[in-house]
Amino acid sequence: MGGFVYLVSTAGDSVAPVLLEVLTRMEFRGRDTSGVAWVEGGELKVVKDSVPVGELYAKYGLSNLRTPRILGHTRYSTHGKADPRNAHPHTDCRRRLAVVGDGALRNYEELLMETLGRGHRVESKSDFEVAAHVVEELLEKYGSPIRSFLEVIPKLRGFISLVALFVDGTVVAYTSHQPIYIGLGGSLVAVVPTVASLYGVVGSYYEVLSSEVAVVTPEGKVLFVDLEGRTVIKDLQPLGISVDVVPKGGYPHHMLREIYEVPYSILRTASAVQLKYLEIASKMILQSRRTVVIANGTSLHAGMVFSYHLAELAGVTPLVVSSSEFPLYYVDNVGVGDVVVAISQSGETSEVLKSVYEARLRGATVIGLTNNINSRLTRFSNIYLPIAAGPELAVPATKTFTSTLVLLYTLAKYVGVSVGRVDRVELRGLWEELEELSRTLLSSLDYVSSQAREAAEHVSSCTSGYVVSRGITYPLALEGALKIKESSYLHAEGVEGGELRHGPISILDKNVFTLFIEPLERSAATDMLNLVAESASYGSPVVLVSHSLEGVDLPVKVVRAPKVGRHLMPVVLAVPLQLLAYWLAVRRGVDVDRPRRLVKVVSGAT
Repeated sequence: MGGFVYLVSTAGDSVAPVLLEVLTRMEFRGRDTSGVAWVEGGELKVVKDSVPVGELYAKYGLSNLRTPRILGHTRYSTHGKADPRNAHPHTDCRRRLAVVGDGALRNYEELLMETLGRGHRVESKSDFEVAAHVVEELLEKYGSPIRSFLEVIPKLRGFISLVALFVDGTVVAYTSHQPIYIGLGGSLVAVVPTVASLYGVVGSYYEVLSSEVAVVTPEGKVLFVDLEGRTVIKDLQPLGISVDVVPKGGYPHHMLREIYEVPYSILRTASAVQLKYLEIASKMILQSRRTVVIANGTSLHAGMVFSYHLAELAGVTPLVVSSSEFPLYYVDNVGVGDVVVAISQSGETSEVLKSVYEARLRGATVIGLTNNINSRLTRFSNIYLPIAAGPELAVPATKTFTSTLVLLYTLAKYVGVSVGRVDRVELRGLWEELEELSRTLLSSLDYVSSQAREAAEHVSSCTSGYVVSRGITYPLALEGALKIKESSYLHAEGVEGGELRHGPISILDKNVFTLFIEPLERSAATDMLNLVAESASYGSPVVLVSHSLEGVDLPVKVVRAPKVGRHLMPVVLAVPLQLLAYWLAVRRGVDVDRPRRLVKVVSGAT
């Protein structure tokens, strides 16, 4: 993930100081490397390093740079670790263009092999560098920056935003899914991925969608064309945004922003993971004597969902255990021939690292899943798969959870192909399946959020509660309860539906809410309706998160989630739970992004 900005002054004013201001606002998108490019004396100049943009400016004296046009980038590593070579911008062999990007190329490996085979010098492990070389070849063929860029778009697959600065001063920008924005203000033109970053810099903007390409000429004129090169007329929109939301990307809290990023982060995840590593990891699991999944907190709940996927898609039944318990009771039974799947969004969770270390000592093979490829977990693992959700600044995990679910589902399908339970044709349709999931989430977020807000009001006066489900959505009940506890300080307990009558139901009254998640299994869903009615009869404020039940004639608050394929429903159902926890926290006046006593990286055991 990354933030980028291109600035040009039609009056010839220096824009380097403005770029620093705008790019700093986007550091929530990543800041482990940064870089800038500009044209000087008919040549491209590039400065980049493995430091945040403020340090880059100080280290290289960029505040004194006099240039009317400049391209900048700040990055969170997904392909290639935090190293100056992997920092954007990237150039072609002849330095005729510089590119910056956000997202990931699904066909990076294929393009890399083709690029190397044609004699190009590839200097980094960043997927976006190969885009520069592909454009280079087309520029040699066509001579036109715009034509070359349009011709390269069909060759780039995945979730990407791409901006290219050509040596003649032309800039071309494209996005595959997530909108980008062209800001106008006085003599200034800006290209950015977030509207909020334009606050105080420009007064109006254009929104560029996936079917469009934006062009900024050397003189600063803005043009729009479709993917066939035909002119597109767009409406200029006023920039109406409050200064209060600028630091959080246009949202009142990072947690809400990160929930709204879920439709995009799942595609980012699916684009970032490389085919060869999925195949290696799937063979490791298939050939293992036993598979153990270890994690803590939210990651542990994702691992539990993974166990359902593996059992159903591949016939593999893993042991899922808290990494806090693993060294105490399980590690001595792990050895050569066993696989440990270790999940940690930070890659620095102390219990996970300790468990991985002990497992490796005993000869086990470790597959690491993390959102931080610069972490110790990646170094301790035999192989790692990037969650690639982008930085998550709120302590309550949201988009990293849904991205982890997508990554684990993808891995389970690859294991299923290896054992013959999943057809390769079905596997080839995975990207389209995830794109449809993304569209479904995008179209439903606002109304789900509105219903979740009403549900939060319905239970906000309670002192405790249960989150209940069965089957593959039972781990979602555990996760929903965790989100409510950590976000709003309201006690909640995740309960398997069949266990509710074995004790928990005895304390239900008007002060104890019950939040039911409709199971995916039809028989379990029917049984749960009886529990819903019974809980309501005891005076418990009831919320039902439903994806298929119609006409529920009960005194309950219903939150309707959209319906998708069975194995991706946990992703869909996670969103209303996250939103309900968020709105509960807001209503109760809690510091949503920084709950008391909690940290993003649990680096010490208690």
